[in-house]
Amino acid sequence: MTRRPTPVRWLKEHPLLADSLLAGLLLLVVILSITGGDTSAHGVNYRDANALAIILGVLSAVPVAWRRRKPLPALVVVGVAAVAYEAIGFPESATSVGVLICLYSVAAHCDRRRSIIGAVYAAIGTLVVFLTARWGVNAGNVVSNVVIFATAWILGDNLRNRRAYLAGLEDRAARLEREQAEQAQRAVADERARIARELHDVVAHNVSVMVVQAGAARRTIERDPERAREALTSVEDTGREALDEMRRLLGVLRTEDDATEHRAPQPSISDLDSLVAHVRDAGLPVELVVEGEPRPLMSGADMSAYRIVQEALTNSLKHAGPARAQVILRYGDHDLRLEVVDDGRGSAADAPATNGGGHGLVGMRERVALFGGELQAGPRQGGGYAVSARIPLEPVRA
Repeated sequence: MTRRPTPVRWLKEHPLLADSLLAGLLLLVVILSITGGDTSAHGVNYRDANALAIILGVLSAVPVAWRRRKPLPALVVVGVAAVAYEAIGFPESATSVGVLICLYSVAAHCDRRRSIIGAVYAAIGTLVVFLTARWGVNAGNVVSNVVIFATAWILGDNLRNRRAYLAGLEDRAARLEREQAEQAQRAVADERARIARELHDVVAHNVSVMVVQAGAARRTIERDPERAREALTSVEDTGREALDEMRRLLGVLRTEDDATEHRAPQPSISDLDSLVAHVRDAGLPVELVVEGEPRPLMSGADMSAYRIVQEALTNSLKHAGPARAQVILRYGDHDLRLEVVDDGRGSAADAPATNGGGHGLVGMRERVALFGGELQAGPRQGGGYAVSARIPLEPVRA
């Protein structure tokens, strides 16, 4: 059910028509005041109203219809007509009412510079009326006129300021809404990037282990079936682990309750022993060395350190060939240094591909950059490959 608009609301939706009605009403009042004016009021001999008086009266009222569209030109026309009417000496009338309305409109709808110009123009017109008036000018006349015209200008200026203030609030609210939407989009993009990094780390590591184990099973299945069976069992276990990790990561795309219910704990440095053992089982001998006093880390730094070591060992497993690797963790006062080195043959041949657009190295750099750290990766002198990272740490309260 639609509501019928009220007259006030309807007039607000049609400002030109509303101003035209106001101008028509004012014109009626002005014409009546001119034709019914007393030519000898207050002992002053005024000129008889004639056609010129009517014309000036019309010019002092009709431009009010454009008081919002063209406020300053309307004030000029109305002001000139009203001043001319008074200067010629026609009887008292309502011609000055149009000046008040247009002065108010200039202050309300023009910028401050043009609003002041309109106020100066009205002041000059009032001065001309005082200088040419046939009636005696006294302090009371001056003060009353100044108060009336100043009030009209101040009311319009206050309305303009209020509109500007409300427009500023609306703009600020719209800007805040846009910023919140942009932040939400950035958060979604960051979360997608995080999931992509996690998926790459999980898939790359586990699939590499599965490929190595499957290859070992293929080579030994005829001469050593038991060893091949062990390798295939390791492939199965690694595949299950990869599936569990992927389910955990994809769980963030579910509802919050669902995700909380199905998520597993994030990997951390404390899980490096099992990671190293896993890589050893895949055929790459790895030594884990910890220097300094281990201490609790921020969850983000903890997981990033684990993923960097995981990615570096995955690269060694894929590219190093027959080799040995070493993982070194150095706990400093203000940072954690990671170093993963191997003595294999893969660095010389595969370093360009790894250093180029590879997602692994890019992901490691992004993880380190999140904490303002540094990462270096490249061939070692004498053979092999090295990945070293420094992650600044903040103390974590126990």
